[in-house]
Amino acid sequence: MTREVLGLQGLALPGYADFGPFRIPIPWVLDVPGGQSELPGSAGPTLASSIDPGSDGQWRPLRLTDGRHDLTLKFPVLAPEVSGSGEARPVAERVWSLLYPPPENDWTSMVAARPEVIVLANGRHLLSEGEPFVAALEEIRRRLGARPLLWVPRVGLPHRLALLAYLGIDLVDATEAVLRAVAGSVLDPTLGIVDAADPKVPWTCGCDGCRVGGAAGRVLHARLLLQREAEFVRDAARVGRLRELAESRQTSEPLLAELLRYADGRLGASLEQRTPVVGSGTTTYVLRESRRRPEVVRFRARFLARYRPPPSKRVLLLVPCSKTKPYRNSRSHRAFARAWQDHPGADRLHVVSVTSPLGLVPRELEDVYPARHYDIPVTGVWEEDERRAVLAALRHLLDHGAYEQVVAHLDPEEYDFLGPALSPPVPARWTLVDGRTTHPEAIARLREAVDRALEGTARVQGGRLGMVREELEALASFQFGSIAARQLFAPPLRLMGRPWFQRLVDPHGTDLATWREERGIFQLTVAGAERLTGTTECDVEVVPDLELVGDLFVPGVANASASIRVGDAVRLTRGGALVGVGEAKLPGTLMLELDRGLAVTVRHRAHPRPLASRQGHDRVGVPSAGPVV
Repeated sequence: MTREVLGLQGLALPGYADFGPFRIPIPWVLDVPGGQSELPGSAGPTLASSIDPGSDGQWRPLRLTDGRHDLTLKFPVLAPEVSGSGEARPVAERVWSLLYPPPENDWTSMVAARPEVIVLANGRHLLSEGEPFVAALEEIRRRLGARPLLWVPRVGLPHRLALLAYLGIDLVDATEAVLRAVAGSVLDPTLGIVDAADPKVPWTCGCDGCRVGGAAGRVLHARLLLQREAEFVRDAARVGRLRELAESRQTSEPLLAELLRYADGRLGASLEQRTPVVGSGTTTYVLRESRRRPEVVRFRARFLARYRPPPSKRVLLLVPCSKTKPYRNSRSHRAFARAWQDHPGADRLHVVSVTSPLGLVPRELEDVYPARHYDIPVTGVWEEDERRAVLAALRHLLDHGAYEQVVAHLDPEEYDFLGPALSPPVPARWTLVDGRTTHPEAIARLREAVDRALEGTARVQGGRLGMVREELEALASFQFGSIAARQLFAPPLRLMGRPWFQRLVDPHGTDLATWREERGIFQLTVAGAERLTGTTECDVEVVPDLELVGDLFVPGVANASASIRVGDAVRLTRGGALVGVGEAKLPGTLMLELDRGLAVTVRHRAHPRPLASRQGHDRVGVPSAGPVV
């Protein structure tokens, strides 16, 4: 089987896949035979009419067809409807039926068979239980990887499709929707299941089924709606908004909110693996569920595990966030900056924004995804989980920073929960008496507080450029980890560029890394990657006989670090030797689990260097790259 992956959204792999003789878009809804003509635009396989069971009565054949090709699956009798002792067995060539949980020897057989499709036969029962359904998904993908398609029978309702796709389910069928329609329900992607007999609900969406009316009309409405919602889910996945769509469907059925909570916990590590470290545009975080998204959890975790404040920052300034991203470009933050921009010690001031859902965002991390790309509803009321995130980040800063003073340019009533953390031995000055942060009197008080806080603080070694170096190293530590960041920034080092574009170069003018504000994290050069010795967290091993002349595709990957995420700067190695650098287009795990697809866009390839360069001599004709820092 071949998957053509066109994007990553949660555990979904939107794109196309081969299913037996069929080529289908993912996710796909298997339609059922209907009394009306075939649905418009339906070009993939559907469930055909029932086939008489075999003479021994132990099998129930099921035929799929697209009008040109057929595929017959032979299921054990009762397997899709009842749960009990589990089993796994083949039902067609490269198609396995799984009654979860199976015994270990069945897992072993199934893994060895490398199936193309897994049918979770008791998925409907597991779904009704909530957490066991999520547990089954986790174990299936952990043992079998992302390669096989996953079909869960009799769970497909329009309002469920977004979440089911987000959880990595590739195929559902229309059986459950049709049965609900026959029983008297009208289906809606937002409201879920609506009783057609309720006189207060004269339900119609204007489709052909609603115009027909009656049971036949409800069935046709259900089939059309499933097809339309599947297209909507695929579109949302293509533009990177499947999680938002899944969250928006939560109110249609309590089970969906339950499943998403279990998934964010039990599948959290897998979801984070699939989530890019770079982004574009604006993403909305509206619901409580939004605060559990993988990129939010990762930002908070990396902040606590990897980030350390620049050591020369002596005064911590806490300010509110802004709707405009990055914050420094907002009208309010430009007004704040007027309070210190002319102060000779301004480089010792550490400006940190207090925000939800991320907690705290230092100025040097404002461009890191998702800090540059989010929007939230602002009420001035902080819920308990938001407060915990801010307090954890604040205590982390105070524990690891060299701050002598803290200035809080925050509404003392709205942010009173910060009080316990802002206690001696580091004194805090609050500059506001109300919420008007940009009022001239407030800016004047901010200027006075900053002046007093910076009074007597030690000058930064290396001046302003030395502080820029510290800030960039803190950013690199957030991206690569502290050990790799120290290696990349090991002196001597020169800086070139502008605030929106930075270049790290060695004293001989060789580029080591570049940073652009719209990307938010560093790109490595070959020379920069050579500095990262003793770490393999960003390594992709290229197969021995591959000549690296273009980008690297999945068949050319021999091994890849599980730490790699989409957007990461990666080192390409062969036999331990560096052969190039690039940007990951798949997580490291998927580079090994999939059969095809773009793995890495190659930016630079390693070439033999002149002897003089290898010995560290200056190259003739290289322009000055700025002072050593």
